[in-house]
Amino acid sequence: MNDAFEASGIVTFAFWVVSAITIGAAIMVVTVRDVFKAAVFLAGSFIGVSAIFFLLNAEFVGVVQILVYVGAVSILIAFSVMMIADVSQGSQPSRLRYISVTVSALVVAAVAITAYNTDWTLNADLTNGNAVAGLAGEFVEEELESGEGRITNVDGIGLTPGTPVQTGVLNDSTGTIGGLLLREFVLPFETVGLVIVAALLGGLALMRSPRVEQKQRGGG
Repeated sequence: MNDAFEASGIVTFAFWVVSAITIGAAIMVVTVRDVFKAAVFLAGSFIGVSAIFFLLNAEFVGVVQILVYVGAVSILIAFSVMMIADVSQGSQPSRLRYISVTVSALVVAAVAITAYNTDWTLNADLTNGNAVAGLAGEFVEEELESGEGRITNVDGIGLTPGTPVQTGVLNDSTGTIGGLLLREFVLPFETVGLVIVAALLGGLALMRSPRVEQKQRGGG
C-alpha cells in the first residue's frame, strides 16, 4: 500500500486539535459582541478549515480556502468593521437568532446522521490496483474499442515509449482539480464569486449607520 494512505499518530492528533480550534473559533464568531474580534475569529476558523484540507492531502483546496475566504472575505469584513464607530457594541442581538440556531442545529444533525449512516471505505482497505494507482500511484488512461475509457495501473504492464503516465490524485491534485474546474465544473467555480459579493453586502450592512436606519424607518 502506498505511503500516502498511511496516517501517523501525529497527523491524527493534529487533525483533532485543528478541528477543535476551528469549531471553537466558529462558536466565538457568533457569540462574541465585539465585531472586530468576531472578524478575527472568523479568519481563524477559515485558516483552521484550510489546515484540515492540508492534512487530508487536498493542498489545492486548502490554498483556495486561504485565498478566497481568508484573503478576501475576512479582510473585506475586517475593513468594514474598522469603519464602524462603536466596534465593541456593533454586534447587536438579532431578532432571527432563534431561527438561525434552529436551522444550524438541523443542518449539523443532518450532516452527523449522514456521516454515521454512510458506509465509508478507508483508503487502506482498497484492494483494486487500478483504484490505488488512481489515488496515490501512477496510472495510464486507455481507450477501449467501445469508445469508453478506463484507468490502468502501470505496475506489471509494459508501456510503449511516449505513453503519458499520470500521478494519483493524492500525489498531485493541483493539475487534476484545476482541469476539472476549467472544464466540467466551470459554473460552480464561477458561482464561488458570489461569496465575495455576499461578503461585500454584509460589510456594507455593518458600515450602515444605525441613526440613518432609524430615520428611514421613522420617515424623517
